[in-house]
Amino acid sequence: MNWRVVLVVVGVTAVTASLGVMVSQTWLRAHLGGVNSQLQLAYGYAIGNGVEQDDFEATRWYRRAAEQGDARGAFSLASRYDEGRGIEKDHAEATDWYTKAAEYGSLESAFVLATRFHEGIGVPKDNVRAAMWLIVSQEFARIRSDGQKLLEDLKASLSETDLVEARRLAGQWKAIHAPAPAQTTEAAQAAPEPVAVTGQAAN
Repeated sequence: MNWRVVLVVVGVTAVTASLGVMVSQTWLRAHLGGVNSQLQLAYGYAIGNGVEQDDFEATRWYRRAAEQGDARGAFSLASRYDEGRGIEKDHAEATDWYTKAAEYGSLESAFVLATRFHEGIGVPKDNVRAAMWLIVSQEFARIRSDGQKLLEDLKASLSETDLVEARRLAGQWKAIHAPAPAQTTEAAQAAPEPVAVTGQAAN
C-alpha cells in the first residue's frame, strides 16, 4: 500500500469535511438572521464557492441582508437590479436600494447616486441632486478620478444658487441620517460583488 496516497486521501477527506461543516454553519447562521453569514452565503452562490453557482439564490440572500439594514447587502442588491442578475433589471429599484445603502452608511452608494442623478439612470436627470449626493459622499469621491471629473462637470453646469441649494439639501440629509459606522462593500469576508458603476467574523 502506498502510504503517501493514503495520507493524501485522508487529508483531502478532512479538508472536504471541514469545508462542509463551515458551509453548514454559515447556512444555519444565515437562516437565523446573521447578516455576515447571509452575505457570505450570497457571495458563495454568486461565484459558486462551496455551493453551486446560482444568481437567484445570491440575490435572495443579498436581499435578506439588505432588509436588515446592512449597507453591503443593499449595495449588492442594487447592483444586481442594475445588471439584471438573478432578478429582472430595474434601474429605478436599483436607485431605491442605493439610497437605502447610503442611509445605512455607504459613502460609495451616495457617490453612485451622484452619478445616477447626473446621468439620469433610474431617476430623472437632476444636477442639483447629483451635487447634493456628491457633497454627501465627498470623503469617498475625492479619492477617485471620476469623482473629480464629476465635481468639475457639476461646477460648470450649476449656478451659485444651484450650489447653495445642493449644500442645503446635503446638510438636511446629513442631519436626518446621522453618520453610521461605514460598511465597506469590499469587506474581505463578506465580499459582496463589485459593480461596474463606481464605484468580520461571521454572525
